[in-house]
Amino acid sequence: MLDASMFYLRQFARSVLAAVQFAGGPGTEQLLQAVSILAGLHATGARKVPASAPVGFVPAKWAGHLVAAEQAGDVTAYRRYWELAVLVGLRDGLRSGDVSVPGSRRYADPASCLPPPPGGAPQMGVFAHVGGKPGAAADARAAADDELHTALADLETQLAKGNPGEVRLTEDGELIIPPLTAEDVPAEADALRAELAAMLPRVPIASVLVEVDARTGFTEHLMYAGGKSPGRPSSSAT
Repeated sequence: MLDASMFYLRQFARSVLAAVQFAGGPGTEQLLQAVSILAGLHATGARKVPASAPVGFVPAKWAGHLVAAEQAGDVTAYRRYWELAVLVGLRDGLRSGDVSVPGSRRYADPASCLPPPPGGAPQMGVFAHVGGKPGAAADARAAADDELHTALADLETQLAKGNPGEVRLTEDGELIIPPLTAEDVPAEADALRAELAAMLPRVPIASVLVEVDARTGFTEHLMYAGGKSPGRPSSSAT
């Protein structure tokens, strides 16, 4: 299916590879090298993939196509399959974040979202303030330790009660957590829901069925209990 779409793909792939620069992290070296080679092939109009072009990034389920084309000496088929592998690998790399586009927001390097190095202490303080977390790693670890011990103390209290409907341990040591109870809906929410429902038009069910049938024609597939199709009513009957 992809091979049949090659003409369509090349219409925009050539322009994208010529206009966009790509970068990547560890493990993307061969793919980025292949992207650079493919961009050069489009720029020069060359049709044959160089013998030095990498193939280590090609998925195992596609590698057989390249091997078969190479063994048959079919340069055109090899170029198609190799180019498809490069484009799909580039797409998947952008989706996973392994490949990035410098200067892009959507396809930025994930490392740019990490806290700054020790030299960026002012920015670290801003990030900590926005996230509501301590700025120092030791303080954050201590706060997490306090939260954990508080949660464990609450769990111990629940287990000590021993009520069958609450959190408990079985004789085999299995932790049983019952479903959470539903929260009461505020009266204001009920009033708003009733007000919104009153705004909706009252439509007879017959009118809804007529409109749906006009859009989908579902009554054409209905059958009488005796097995005969009712068909559509004539214009005179209507």
